[in-house]
Amino acid sequence: MKLVSAVLGLLVLAGFCGALHPAGDTLAVFRAPLLVLFALAVIWSAWPRRLRWPLAGLAILGLLPHAGVVGADAGTGAAGGVTLYQQNLLWKRSESAEWLAAVRAARPDFLTLQEVSAPNLALLEALRPLYPYQQFCPLRGKLGEAVLSRHPIVPGSGFCSKRDGFAALQADPGSGPVWVVSMHLNWPWPSLQWTQVEALLPELERLQGPVILGGDLNAVAWSHSVAQLQAATRTRRVGGYVSTFTLPWFPMPIGIDHVLAPEGRGHVTALEPLGSDHRGLWAVVPGVAGEAGTYPAAPISRGSKG
Repeated sequence: MKLVSAVLGLLVLAGFCGALHPAGDTLAVFRAPLLVLFALAVIWSAWPRRLRWPLAGLAILGLLPHAGVVGADAGTGAAGGVTLYQQNLLWKRSESAEWLAAVRAARPDFLTLQEVSAPNLALLEALRPLYPYQQFCPLRGKLGEAVLSRHPIVPGSGFCSKRDGFAALQADPGSGPVWVVSMHLNWPWPSLQWTQVEALLPELERLQGPVILGGDLNAVAWSHSVAQLQAATRTRRVGGYVSTFTLPWFPMPIGIDHVLAPEGRGHVTALEPLGSDHRGLWAVVPGVAGEAGTYPAAPISRGSKG
């Protein structure tokens, strides 16, 4: 059991090393169960008592950031800020009517959507009367990102990233122009999330003014990738740890969907999946305002305005 506890401890520590190797961000996703297993292994090991209980206690303390809550009414806290509905739609979703009804009832200022497949384009069209300003960036038929806005956009601001990853537009909800970005990242490792993030960072850094980013980042809040995105967009994550996704082979919910905003202001709650394999996120971001300005250099577009 000593060996088992030592191995588990090394895996936990490796999860803090995403800046050194992308495998660290993958291990960070499973930090909570690894901490639980480490605590149990240490308690039942033959290590001296003076080591076992302090180490187990530290592991339990490490679980505190994972104490997120899920579920809330989409209308909660809607007053006093810009509202955003973020969700990975699931490219092969089997239900749409309930999702459309929920969006129409909530009427967020913006939607950031991922896995906007060819069939899911019907959802964008159904929402066009409410959301006439749309930026859709297709990707290989099954995947794609989209931003929908109820508010007028800055002319010429909508664009797709040069590499697959995000759609963006700049809109004015009445408090001043703000960039709204929908992002979808690959899994950290062994997939190539780190190369994707490196390619996207220069484009994000060139956005002028405040940014609100919603996305399925396939990375947890404490990952190196999320830290890089926050630095590039001058944002922080909104709210605490929120569980949004459950892997079929791993029953513990994990938080890989996020909303980033200036200084992390506002709050976020998790909604029902409504046909997807990801929970939606409802975010309220107060006090967003900025200077109007288009993207400084027109990138090579993967798509066009919807």
